[in-house]
Amino acid sequence: MTKKTELKIHGLNACLAVFKHRPDAIVRLYLTQPRLKTLADVVKLCVQKRRAYHVMTNEELADVAGATHHEGVCLVIKLPELLTPQELNQRAKLPGVWLALEEVSNPHNLGAIQRSAAHFGAQGVFLIAPKASWETGAFYRTAEGGAEAVPMIPVESVEELLELTKELGLPVYATAGGRGEDLYATKLPARAVFLMGSEGPGLSPHALRSAPKTLRIPGTGQVESLNVSTATALLLGEWYRQHGIKK
Repeated sequence: MTKKTELKIHGLNACLAVFKHRPDAIVRLYLTQPRLKTLADVVKLCVQKRRAYHVMTNEELADVAGATHHEGVCLVIKLPELLTPQELNQRAKLPGVWLALEEVSNPHNLGAIQRSAAHFGAQGVFLIAPKASWETGAFYRTAEGGAEAVPMIPVESVEELLELTKELGLPVYATAGGRGEDLYATKLPARAVFLMGSEGPGLSPHALRSAPKTLRIPGTGQVESLNVSTATALLLGEWYRQHGIKK
């Protein structure tokens, strides 16, 4: 199978983030007339680099983007390069929080998680999934620019994740609804990985058994669990409260 190298994305903040961080990744631009002023610098870049751009109606853009919530702009971009082992090692030596996602495949949840990861300055996201489900326009739009700020690191299995994080010296904390240490009573290390489960069942029993430590987010118990993107934001927020805020 040929490796995917380009992606069609939409959403104003998602597209502006690519322009800010990786302008050379822009292959083609589609936009509506009202967006010409907002995206004047992107159009100028396309002219300078001889990249095609097309002004069209909302309906035409919806056909191109494959989505009605395109926010007046769509880009064809080159996918970012994955971190090299050297780059991953360099990042892992720095204080910082990481995420690991087991079979989280909904692009809207993934995008919301990536947005929170960018907000709280996560170093990266390990994605345990059979397909690159983050390579979608919906993911980029929901991430609101976070897709360009936090790198994805695909891994094949929980075993590979635990082996890799051990080599990198990153402690892993699994998350479960009703078991483990109270998040708000736990002193989190300056370098940590939060392992999150899929939208329905959460982490697999195998992942829970394999992870060295487990955290829970305390609450009333009136619902079984939180949405994975909400739970991730709470975990990242507590880590940031302990380590990220300059006092």
